[in-house]
Amino acid sequence: MDISVFSPEEWAERSACLIQGAVRAACHTHGNGTVMLTGGRSAERLYYAWRGLPDFCGLRSVRFLFGDERCVLPGDPESNYGLAMRSLFARGIPPGCIVDRMEADDPDREAACFRYERCLPGKIDVLLLGVGEDGHIASLFPGSWALDERVRSVVPVVGAKEPRERLTVTPSVIEGATRVFVLANGEAKAAVLKRVSAGTEDFHLLPACLVSKATWLLDTPI
Repeated sequence: MDISVFSPEEWAERSACLIQGAVRAACHTHGNGTVMLTGGRSAERLYYAWRGLPDFCGLRSVRFLFGDERCVLPGDPESNYGLAMRSLFARGIPPGCIVDRMEADDPDREAACFRYERCLPGKIDVLLLGVGEDGHIASLFPGSWALDERVRSVVPVVGAKEPRERLTVTPSVIEGATRVFVLANGEAKAAVLKRVSAGTEDFHLLPACLVSKATWLLDTPI
């Protein structure tokens, strides 16, 4: 496990620099890169800072995907895609890069999942995840049947928070990512990391245990 603690004032920019470095490293190694984005307030802060970095607009051949999405229209305030477009890509998508939207607004949730499964590469280079106070990651909530899904890579779920209907990647996608960054702002999120670090809880009750080896980005010491 790697833990980086920054001051609340510096968290967004310094986290963005770490993530940008990981993306550039992947592009240097492979000639291209895949980045899986997340949603939430912490992500919004990060995205504004990331787009402001001098070399963000210089990214090339990066494919941006999403780890989960609420079943709302892309312009809805609750949409993770909409959030990314309003913040990270507000000045445009870097030339040669692609943003693949998870079409969770399709009433046929299963069809939307199968389409997105076909979009996914074999491995994600850089995966961003928020974490809930209940320890959920992506839209994998405590007690969800999807935590045991090992065949499918994208499934429809009903979450514990509104909007409850969602699509989410499954643990195999998360565990297969090369670099995982967990955005964990505030004391409640630091408390989740403390529980994960103890190594005594089951991922069915605390899904964040699935990313115990990730880089956790905090603004509060544990």
